[in-house]
Amino acid sequence: MRKRSKYRPRVVLQNPLEFVLSGFKPVRDLPGVYIDVQIKNREALEQIRKGDATKENIDMLIGAFNITEALAIMGKGHDWLDEIKQGQDALLALSRRGVANGMRFIMTARQWEALKLVMDLHEEQLAHATVHDIEKAHNHVLAVIRQGKARAIVQTQKETT
Repeated sequence: MRKRSKYRPRVVLQNPLEFVLSGFKPVRDLPGVYIDVQIKNREALEQIRKGDATKENIDMLIGAFNITEALAIMGKGHDWLDEIKQGQDALLALSRRGVANGMRFIMTARQWEALKLVMDLHEEQLAHATVHDIEKAHNHVLAVIRQGKARAIVQTQKETT
């Protein structure tokens, strides 16, 4: 059997200059992207408020909150890190309680305030972030997950002891 080649062709950019310059564009200037993200995030938050949330809604908020934390660590809203942590803790408690109750995600009023504050901060960060900022934040979130520093909703036996 022949040894498999390690060569992998790279993607050829049709317009490399446009690719680089697009990283400097604010997210709010991208047609449809900014509004789509806002609508999806707000819809997920609204479903939680009404008590009709699904796992996909929770996952949407987890992703938004992780990006919010990463952007704050990178300097966009660094003074809000405590509030972001409280919002993430509220979302984690809500998620764990929902999983324990058979995927019924019901929150408390205190959790609602924390979630709403972090979502407002997330939207404000998106309004002022560039595409490159979002890419760096996403890479930071992936690195944290890869390093095993992320908190899991469903705890294993090892985590609980």
